Amino acid sequence: MKGIHFDGDGNERITSEVTNDLSLILWQGEISSRPHGKKKPKIGTSLANYIRIPDTDIEWSYSWNSIFREFGATVGELKASERWKEVTRRNIFARLRAAYQGLVWRDLSIDLVAAALRQRGFMQKITGEECQGIDSPAALVHAISRYHKFMILLRDTAAKKHHRHLVPTLDIDLCWHTHQLHPVQYRNWCRRNVGRLINHDDTISKTDLKDGLRATSLAWFDAYREPYTTDDLKKEYLTTGRKVAGVLLPLYGLHVLNKAKKLGETHRGMLD
Repeated sequence: MKGIHFDGDGNERITSEVTNDLSLILWQGEISSRPHGKKKPKIGTSLANYIRIPDTDIEWSYSWNSIFREFGATVGELKASERWKEVTRRNIFARLRAAYQGLVWRDLSIDLVAAALRQRGFMQKITGEECQGIDSPAALVHAISRYHKFMILLRDTAAKKHHRHLVPTLDIDLCWHTHQLHPVQYRNWCRRNVGRLINHDDTISKTDLKDGLRATSLAWFDAYREPYTTDDLKKEYLTTGRKVAGVLLPLYGLHVLNKAKKLGETHRGMLD
């Protein structure tokens, strides 16, 4: 399933950053349900038990009907144990299912055609005029340093349980793509430096990208006291709609002004 990684031997499963809720839905520890007022301990949710690779030589097959059934049972178990409220993305299963629709080959975990189209867009940007000189030795050394800082920021953000997308700039993304060309080394590096495997999700919407870039810029400035991007995020943030809403709703207006001020500080740091 998308968001879950199985090693070649089928024994190890790692949940990605994008699907943190899976750690609860696929919980393999004891879960104490209380149906009809009676405590009923159970080891692992129904869905976790269903997708676990069996320790036998019998060929294991799955079906959408069975996954639907086990997912429904898992929701019931989590509700009975009063843990369903901890799931922040209630439509997670629908998103997982949608990720599998329209695949060219049924055994693939992602839509390779859509992924190739996204990569084409990335390559057009990285080879465009805005990235001239990015392949110089000095620029690449600087990009690698920023990439390392970005991954550490991902680790620290997750540790503080800040549920927000951190968006890489093009130089950082170039290093990230290159690093993943060596999957074993990438996984080992992530475990050693971040504590878990980081999934590079490039299916984020344009709105989430803009929001994520602002959040990343602010988090980066707080962590390293240096600007993150040359984009004037304050100007992009102060849209006409936000200005009008700020006038009509003073409290919201104060929030907008405060955030715009912080974004301006990060950009001025770039200009100093």
